[in-house]
Amino acid sequence: MAKKEEAPAAPAEVKKEKKEKKSQKERPHSKKKHTKVKIWKLYEVKGGALTRKNEHCPRCGSGTFLAKYKTRKYCGKCGWSQISKSE
Repeated sequence: MAKKEEAPAAPAEVKKEKKEKKSQKERPHSKKKHTKVKIWKLYEVKGGALTRKNEHCPRCGSGTFLAKYKTRKYCGKCGWSQISKSE
């Protein structure tokens, strides 16, 4: 049987310093905050008439817009989605 060599015990005088806990006000805050939807990007004014840029949801009606992604359209209110074929 092989004997295990033990590391020499650390002297009692050497101790790790504890970090001081910062109060909640002193802690760094999240840099990225939630931003509100920019409504002016969803509508367009042409000749005094207001037109919608995005499509509306077929289930919810004209009050909700569909989110556009690379391969699909999605309604955040009811969860309806349509996957488009990429060619």
